[in-house]
Amino acid sequence: MSLDLGTFPIDLNQYKSISLDSTVNTLTAEQRDALKANIQLCRDALVFFTATGAARGVGGHTGGPYDTVPEVMILDALFKSQPDSYIPIFFDEAGHRVGTQYLMATLAGDLPAEQLMQYRAANSKLPGHPELGLTPGVKFSSGRLGHMWPYVNGVALANPGKIAFCLGSDGSQQEGNDAEAARLAVAQHINVKLIIDDNDVTIAGNPSKYLGGYSVKKTLEGHGLKVVECDGEDIDALYACICEAVNTPGPIAVIAKRPMCPGIVGLEGSNHGHDVISVKAAITYLESKGHQSAADILKNTVAPKNEYQFLGASAKWGSNRNVFGEAMVGVLNGMSETERKNSILVVDSDLEGSCGLSQIRTACPEIFISGGIQERGNLSAAAGFGMEPGKQGVFATFSAFWKCAFPKSPWHG
Repeated sequence: MSLDLGTFPIDLNQYKSISLDSTVNTLTAEQRDALKANIQLCRDALVFFTATGAARGVGGHTGGPYDTVPEVMILDALFKSQPDSYIPIFFDEAGHRVGTQYLMATLAGDLPAEQLMQYRAANSKLPGHPELGLTPGVKFSSGRLGHMWPYVNGVALANPGKIAFCLGSDGSQQEGNDAEAARLAVAQHINVKLIIDDNDVTIAGNPSKYLGGYSVKKTLEGHGLKVVECDGEDIDALYACICEAVNTPGPIAVIAKRPMCPGIVGLEGSNHGHDVISVKAAITYLESKGHQSAADILKNTVAPKNEYQFLGASAKWGSNRNVFGEAMVGVLNGMSETERKNSILVVDSDLEGSCGLSQIRTACPEIFISGGIQERGNLSAAAGFGMEPGKQGVFATFSAFWKCAFPKSPWHG
């Protein structure tokens, strides 16, 4: 049998049109069944096309968009059923969940399904975060994590009489920008509704463990928002909460509690679900759902190889981030534990594995702090620790995130 690697193997024409009325907060059996069918269809599609990125060696993110499918399906039905009541955009402050935007653009007819199989490929116009004007059907640029809610506040203010939704996460809610957005939304009674995927997972682990005392619900309530919570995998409870949000004037947050990657063997509840699903796990999942042709495409996808020979370099592959971490550990190992604790502080912002800090945490946990996704505060803490001679704070993040921390730091002259 010849395998067609160019045809999207999951039939998205099976997506069902659903009429929902937010004044009725219960689902009929027909509506419930249709929503569940759409949820399964879209989750299967997301697993497949994000896994093509893994198969081609370009990475991506599966867990975030996979998790939030139930609320996106409900919003899509509401947007189409009552178009005059909503700003029909799936604003998302977790830009890495861009798979949602690409899938919904495809379902809307703006993208051919086959293009999804080039997820994150060079020149595919399917980058790792949504970019307005680049990808057909994408209606906003997200920026980095936790920077969308302030923007959506403005969108809502520009559209009085309409409801704006913003998809959030327990990770993005750690960012200081969201605290500012919350205060403005409450003070100005902005008609913005948040649906927050609270799965207690970020890149480096579980907020409940590394950021003790942090609660999305209590934080938002402290800013004055009304907050309702539900099991995000209970479609009836989730729908009822979204209806309550729609019918509540002003800002309100729906917190959808669920494990990361519910139903995916080996990833459910794990921070490994944050990144792209492995090809092996995707094949197992797709075969269990009856998508053998999708699994076969993954099996037959060959990652490109670099055939260049580099002169003047060894055959060993490495990365600057890990060389940095290893060099730091080499210096730290020359100090006693007491000397290290008295003179060095390493503050991570949920990127320890991506910035070389994980080597330091493993070798010298006594000087390491998991500071959560809050660059400005963490950078300033590291700077403050190093204020006195003989003490050194260490902070690392992505260069694209650096701008979030540097301009507002008190030591910036």
